[in-house]
Amino acid sequence: MSKRNSDWYIPPDWGMFIVIPCVAVLSSILLPVVAQLKTADIRVLYGLGLGAGVISAVLLFVARLPLYEQRRFWTIGPMPLDRKHRRIYWLAYVFVVTGLLLLGVVWLRAHEI
Repeated sequence: MSKRNSDWYIPPDWGMFIVIPCVAVLSSILLPVVAQLKTADIRVLYGLGLGAGVISAVLLFVARLPLYEQRRFWTIGPMPLDRKHRRIYWLAYVFVVTGLLLLGVVWLRAHEI
């Protein structure tokens, strides 16, 4: 008996049985959060966006620290990094996107008034 994981096969048409429940669960989680953004205090949203930006800057510095120790300051992208630091690099960009989205909501709410 083979112990390989590649023995699993899901037909493509059965993919909808997986995708539809996943979309339903994610939307049931995200829609209340989006509704809360319309009624939340603008200062709290600004603080969260600013905090996410600071966290992303720190994570990006930590992720690129091995390159800085090698005195390689002008490399672009995560390719020269090892696996651990590449994950930190992408996590930093998740925080960048989160911070930008929150600050975008603040900007839209401030111009709405």
